[in-house]
Amino acid sequence: LALEAEAPVWIDGEPTLISELLSNLLDNALAHTGDGGNVVLRVLDGAVLEVEDDGPGIPAAERDRVFARFYRRDTGGRGAGLGLAIVGEIVRAHRAEISLDQGALGGLLVRVRFVPAES
Repeated sequence: LALEAEAPVWIDGEPTLISELLSNLLDNALAHTGDGGNVVLRVLDGAVLEVEDDGPGIPAAERDRVFARFYRRDTGGRGAGLGLAIVGEIVRAHRAEISLDQGALGGLLVRVRFVPAES
């Protein structure tokens, strides 16, 4: 697990919900990355958070469905299918945007673009 951040980034948000969002994204990435795999958490200028792993990723055709409650991909993993549904609700509550793509590491890249805090 690695953290890449050049400088602090401030957002207007509810700390408990942001903590839950981070916990769910990191838990999902770690659960779907094999032993010896890599997960990178990035904090980028412009109030962008990324979580990238080198696991199997999510096929493009399924990326919208993973935000539905109780939806689980048939990968034999654990969980009830609520992690990304909760993440989606937290993103909406913060007027943020989320996207799922294939990352440079070969797995999933989750990008959350928050509204930057006003100075």
